[in-house]
Amino acid sequence: MQLDEDQVQEFQQKGFVVVKGMFDGAAMTKVSAWADELQAKEPEPGQEAKYYEKSVLSGEDVLVRIENVIGTEINPAMTSLLISADVATCLTQLLGEAPVLFKEKVNYKLPGCRADKLHQDQAAGWNTYTDFFITMAIAVDANRKDNAALSFMSSGNYPHDALMTEEWKPITEIDPPYEPSEDYSLIEADPGDVIFFDSYVPHGSPPNTSERARRNIFLTFNRQSAGDMRARYYADKWASYAPNKAGDGRGEEDFRV
Repeated sequence: MQLDEDQVQEFQQKGFVVVKGMFDGAAMTKVSAWADELQAKEPEPGQEAKYYEKSVLSGEDVLVRIENVIGTEINPAMTSLLISADVATCLTQLLGEAPVLFKEKVNYKLPGCRADKLHQDQAAGWNTYTDFFITMAIAVDANRKDNAALSFMSSGNYPHDALMTEEWKPITEIDPPYEPSEDYSLIEADPGDVIFFDSYVPHGSPPNTSERARRNIFLTFNRQSAGDMRARYYADKWASYAPNKAGDGRGEEDFRV
């Protein structure tokens, strides 16, 4: 499988492209079960990193994401499933060279999870490592408006190689729908759909005030020529923004893009 010319052009113009049904039902059954297992288990030292935040509904701590969950040394079977030959081909088309995994997370967006403010991923200190990344978001559950589906700037009207704010700052504190409304698209994805997006396109999501989880997997890649920086990234992150536990959930004042 590879992207067609129109899909590549759409990515270059908008900063993202949606690929429907990239993973089939059988694959997503495995992925969903794996995400459940990660959620239930205690993190292993030096591997899974869990992050909890305060629920906007109940004030209780809720799991928002788990990071550092794939790789041949952690889970070779899931790594092969998620970073298949087809995925590598698509990423090579978009990056212009072979991809290298930079970071990854399972974003749980459970009922009560707060908004992810409108932001550019590159603003999360990524210029320290290299100047361009592509993330593949995989929908594990149905993404709908009421359970915090992602919104992307779809006009292409953003700097494709520069930040719109200071590092670590969201573009706006307002939750979707963003303004001007014609510049943004809500992506209602089904399980197995994929969104490839670059590290500069503005995106975000509202709080999940529904009764349904909206789990997505985010795998971020850099160009092979930039090197393998994954171990360095996680060492840096855990030193400055360490994983936490239920009972120590972060509040709104601790928001980081």
